[in-house]
Amino acid sequence: MSFPKPAVLAAIVLVPALAAAQPAPVTVINGATIIHPSRTGEAAVEPHATMVIAGDRIQLARAGVTLELPQGAKVIDARGKWVIPGLIDSHVHFFQSGNLYTRPDAADFNAVVPYAEEVARNKARLDATFKVWLASGVTGVVDVGGPFWNFDVRDRALASPAAPRMAVAGPLISMIDRPQLDLGDPPIVKIASPDAAREFVARQLPRNPDFIKVWFIHQPGDDLAAQEAIVKAAGDAAHAAGKRLAVHATELVVAKAALRAGADLLVHAVFDAPVDEEFLALAKHNRVLYCPTLYVMDGYAEALSNTWKATAIEAARADPEILAAMDDLGEIEPAKLPPRVAALMQKPQRFGSPEIAMKDLRRIADAGIDIVMGTDAGNIGTLHGPSIHREMRRMADAGLTPLEVLRSATTNGARTLGLAGEAGEVQAGMLADLVILDADPLADVGNLAKVHRVIKGGVVFDPVALMNALRAPATGSGPAPSN
Repeated sequence: MSFPKPAVLAAIVLVPALAAAQPAPVTVINGATIIHPSRTGEAAVEPHATMVIAGDRIQLARAGVTLELPQGAKVIDARGKWVIPGLIDSHVHFFQSGNLYTRPDAADFNAVVPYAEEVARNKARLDATFKVWLASGVTGVVDVGGPFWNFDVRDRALASPAAPRMAVAGPLISMIDRPQLDLGDPPIVKIASPDAAREFVARQLPRNPDFIKVWFIHQPGDDLAAQEAIVKAAGDAAHAAGKRLAVHATELVVAKAALRAGADLLVHAVFDAPVDEEFLALAKHNRVLYCPTLYVMDGYAEALSNTWKATAIEAARADPEILAAMDDLGEIEPAKLPPRVAALMQKPQRFGSPEIAMKDLRRIADAGIDIVMGTDAGNIGTLHGPSIHREMRRMADAGLTPLEVLRSATTNGARTLGLAGEAGEVQAGMLADLVILDADPLADVGNLAKVHRVIKGGVVFDPVALMNALRAPATGSGPAPSN
């Protein structure tokens, strides 16, 4: 099998790994434009390229070659299309679904759907949730905190070909209680001292967490130094075990305390004040990953005021069960509405504002701090899978270029996933986690939603087939590869 020369500087290439007639399946992607997120300028765009995948790795990815391949190779004609690394969402929560019933501490709908039933539904529908991520072009996710069964979710994803790669954290070390979420395996646990923080980290270590997570909530009258000592104890215990520390910190003084305590990942932007030089210096010193998470609070406000509307990509790629539930507010008896929700429906309002965080984003990027895309998917109004496109649009609106947004969701996201040098780029030796797009992602970040095919670990998936599998009467756990 051979292809005509796609460039003047062509060469005959017999890929060494294929010459030995290995049993690994071989896929060839021919004629696409490769986008290299880690590069800049013209070097980021490589037209008329050929890619060869053998097993779960990229064997070749460049222009200017003519190939001789063994028979049986699957060939994808990608002329007029673009290939990017698989997208990575660095901030998700699988114990939450994104619907109205998933956070009774924010809006208590137990009178409509008991929270225990909601959690049981989430567990039973994990395979469907995995598929909507793949159908959205996402081949890797980082679950930064949930019940101990979070670790079982990672095991389930690892065992399923039709699932994204996962990194996880266990229960959140918190400054406050959330008893509404405690069904015997709480996702959030109040920790009152450094010794208790160290003990709680030790409880999680046998499950091999990728991160230890702190929910750093600072309220008026709290002793910030005492709270910082708890975070530092957790971080020191995590680092001693070779684990990273993720911290939720949304105020400037709290974020700086988290960085002093050793945070490796900040999973929210600072919302109350512009970042200052001290913050930037601390973030650079830690080589922190900064996940701005710009849309999630608007998701809450829109969903709970009955003003949330699915975007076109959400209508096509979100879990149909969750989409259907997003319209429930208009059907719920007024007496069963939480008072806060009833008030919001009468007078919609925002929960905070991302404007400060959006203004900061360009400055943080210019300071050389790695920004990672993350949605906080699972929270009310932020749906697993296609919510990435709301988030990436916000990041572009905040001043990042399409290439920078793509880098945050690929090359930088691979760092969050723990796969730096293994994923996040289209080049030989990398994991074959790729997305084939129908439109140029550097022309408009909205084109990242135009997913033609998704490849995870060398397996090719048709997003339409993945979604059709969810809408069928029975949903299996196996892959839905393309024909």
